[in-house]
Amino acid sequence: MRYELPERLTAQQLSAAAAVFAALAHPVRLRIVSGLLDGRCSVGPMTECLGLPQAYVSRHLSILRKAGVVSSSVEGRQRVYRVSHPAAAALVDLVQQRFPGEGA
Repeated sequence: MRYELPERLTAQQLSAAAAVFAALAHPVRLRIVSGLLDGRCSVGPMTECLGLPQAYVSRHLSILRKAGVVSSSVEGRQRVYRVSHPAAAALVDLVQQRFPGEGA
């Protein structure tokens, strides 16, 4: 039996997708992205909502930012985050559809 790789995706597409998947491959990062789908938010309210330390949330936001999943801007004295990758909403929706009721 021989395995042949179909030419559906280019190497560049595969690399970009793998970077996004890796960034989303943590429950906290999925929760952050899910929460940001309805708008934008700074770290303070995120830490309260998630019940996690600010440094921990900031570390996960950094990973998401480096992968291009979220972006940030400075508004006054706060850094505000928003989802910036076009596939992020679709990926989070897919998780919600394929894993219904398996946790909160």
